[in-house]
Amino acid sequence: MARETLAEESVISYKSSTDIQVAGMLVYYILSGGHHPFGKSFECEFNIHRGKYSLDHVQDVVAKDLIEWMINKEPKYRPKVEECLKHPFFWTSEKKTEYLRKIGNRDDVANYRKAEQELIDSLEKCAVDGSFKQWKNKFEQELVQKLEGKKPYTENTLGLLRFIRNLHEH
Repeated sequence: MARETLAEESVISYKSSTDIQVAGMLVYYILSGGHHPFGKSFECEFNIHRGKYSLDHVQDVVAKDLIEWMINKEPKYRPKVEECLKHPFFWTSEKKTEYLRKIGNRDDVANYRKAEQELIDSLEKCAVDGSFKQWKNKFEQELVQKLEGKKPYTENTLGLLRFIRNLHEH
């Protein structure tokens, strides 16, 4: 049940934003293997009302981003169906790769060795789980060495973006 329909005296009719919140709960339930983002049955409605949730049972950060958007406490901040379907969670592998390649072509990424610390810090905040640290270890070393040449890539998100770009360009 969506937050805005919980109140006993609620005369709010169902809207698409109501369906989106419930769909977000369902997506989480499926991806988490049967967990509810707002907790167990006795606390669930209270947490829905407060907007208190946990997405700890899903590891995919892209899925979490979509779910978090969908279950937002405020109906006006929830996405429309069309926006949900355009979310990167539903992108094909080819579209994701093409997006990363295009980002890797941007001037601020091309100059990643001289990037401003503010840009680097803001990108690193997006990877709060540290998933992009030591990214070189996740590739075959021969491949990394071949693409690096004499100038090694930085061990940050910008270096990874440029590596992905070069991997698909060369």
